[in-house]
Amino acid sequence: MKNRIQYITLFFSLLFGLLSSGAQAQVDYQHFLWAGQSELSRSNFTQAIYDFNTALRSKPNGFEAYFLRGIAKYSLGDFKGAANDFTRTVQIHPLYTRAYQYRGICYDRLNDFSKALKDFAKALELDPFNPEIYVARGNVKMHMNNFAGAIQDYTKAIQLDPKKSDAFLNRGIAYHLQKKDSLAIRDVNKAIQLDYFNVDAWIKRGMIRYEMDSLHKALQDYNHAVSLKPDYPYTYFQRALTYLKLGDTAKVLQDYDKVLKLDPNNALTYYNRALIESMQKDYKDALADYGKVIEINPHNVYAYYNRGVVELQMHEPRKAEADYTKALEIFPGFVGAYINRSYARQQLGDKKGAMADHDSATRIIARARGGGRVSRQLYKQYGDSAYFNKIMAFEADFLNGEMRKGRVQFRKINIEPKPDFFLIYAFDLPPSIYSQYQEGIYTDKNIAIFNNTNQLGIKLLFTTKRWPVKKQDALKKERFIKENGQLLSEKANVFFIRGIIEGMLKHYANAIADYDSCIRSDSAIIYAWFNRAATQAEWDDAIYAEKLYQGRIGISMSNFNTRHAFKSIPPPNYKKSFEDYDKVLQYNPNLAFVYYNRGNLKLKLKKYQRAIDDYSKAIQLEPKMAEAYYNRALILLYLKENKLACKDLSKAGELGIPDAYSVIKRYCTRNP
Repeated sequence: MKNRIQYITLFFSLLFGLLSSGAQAQVDYQHFLWAGQSELSRSNFTQAIYDFNTALRSKPNGFEAYFLRGIAKYSLGDFKGAANDFTRTVQIHPLYTRAYQYRGICYDRLNDFSKALKDFAKALELDPFNPEIYVARGNVKMHMNNFAGAIQDYTKAIQLDPKKSDAFLNRGIAYHLQKKDSLAIRDVNKAIQLDYFNVDAWIKRGMIRYEMDSLHKALQDYNHAVSLKPDYPYTYFQRALTYLKLGDTAKVLQDYDKVLKLDPNNALTYYNRALIESMQKDYKDALADYGKVIEINPHNVYAYYNRGVVELQMHEPRKAEADYTKALEIFPGFVGAYINRSYARQQLGDKKGAMADHDSATRIIARARGGGRVSRQLYKQYGDSAYFNKIMAFEADFLNGEMRKGRVQFRKINIEPKPDFFLIYAFDLPPSIYSQYQEGIYTDKNIAIFNNTNQLGIKLLFTTKRWPVKKQDALKKERFIKENGQLLSEKANVFFIRGIIEGMLKHYANAIADYDSCIRSDSAIIYAWFNRAATQAEWDDAIYAEKLYQGRIGISMSNFNTRHAFKSIPPPNYKKSFEDYDKVLQYNPNLAFVYYNRGNLKLKLKKYQRAIDDYSKAIQLEPKMAEAYYNRALILLYLKENKLACKDLSKAGELGIPDAYSVIKRYCTRNP
């Protein structure tokens, strides 16, 4: 059993002394501090971060806000970002014990055990009688496989608090891993006695009994856990493993179905269910489940490999060859994939390719065995898929209802860059709708002056979001501006505002025409150049997408080669947009939104390093541009620069992009 130790619960309530109410900044700080705490208590973590950010703008050295923001980030799975906030806390308040304690927990989750132990040592130096710290340090030692050291820490926690149920539970697991099962069961029984309604205690005892082959007693524990918490998918997953050991595959599949109903994105359960389906020759369902695994985790080499096995059994060697090729892209030394791809290529009549794969597999086997001849039997043994057909018994990533608790990192999203900025007309919105759009709006000095001085009450904003506008309202506003154009002082401004509204309606030709007229009247209105560039790029993308769609329709009704047909439709080169952005920068080289949008175009053209340069410049000019951090992070992930990417994702999440936490969950969280 590969154990994940239950982390100690993070408590959110803090007894902070009231600050002096003499200064408005202090009043604002206290107000937003308590507002953030309120959101924390309701598990609205992204809103809590927003409130703590606001508090810190009022009081940049507010250690409480840094600490609580770290708690919110931890709850969203951003362990690195949380550790940074706890570091800032102790820089301001070096004696704040809990910051060391929780930073140690973060380092533990990041597998940086030496730093975690150092922080727990400091926390115990400040607060030597805190059992929570001993439990947390014991967890680190467990993850280091130092079971004896972990037992010492759990024992110390129990001495300080004889009713500390999680210390008994974790000590019981440590005893089990030392193969001292009688002591293990004794401690877990004590944990259940102290906290009867702790579902995890019942599950852990079931897992220990499962490994002791006391299967019916294990089932009793899992059934009781289900009665306590019927919506906990992890219980059903573990019970399924017990049913599998008992040979009851029907109940195994029932429990896997229950897991996936509660947790639709659990790749491990799809994988296990696919294995059973393939064993039962239910190949169609097995393929569907392997497809789900790959959709959730595109780098799961076993899913590609096993799907290839099923495709060979279904006499589809072309598909199998593609899956083995993908497996080898992920893991170039995968001998079994070479061997099975060789079989697939033989069936396809590709004798040269089959022999090349055979030779590659033979070389890898010989190298692994220190040289020498590779027999036919040994070659066949390496190609045997039995190893990969084992049900995976290690723990999956179970949500435990986290999505319902507001933990946005578990939300399934399409990971794609944030779109271009446009300068939009901020039509009036009802408060309930406006709240959805107020995040991610920006202005600059010139636009702020225009908003405050124009006599028509026009409000312009930079945003990447599609501001909602009804066509009739937009046309009414256009007529109003035309009739009162003299109040905008210049005719060029009338064309400019009308171009903005037409662009928001996606009337691309009309918008471009209005921007052209604006620029002819006054070429110094750089925002017309900016919006014309963004509108032209969006129009180019729309035309390209339409051509691809028409190409698909035509291809499906003919015998053209699909790959050739798509290659004949060139993507946009965005030449006009680049020219307009360059023109803006001649007038104003410090407009961050230009660099961001230009970075997006370079990303589409796969000029990744140049895109990073532009996003970096945008961030330099507008340090709170969350979208630039997010898009730069996605490129860095693609380039395998995960450490830098995760730092950017943390900043993007802190600045208001909830999707960042879903990406952090997938690429930045290294659970032991």
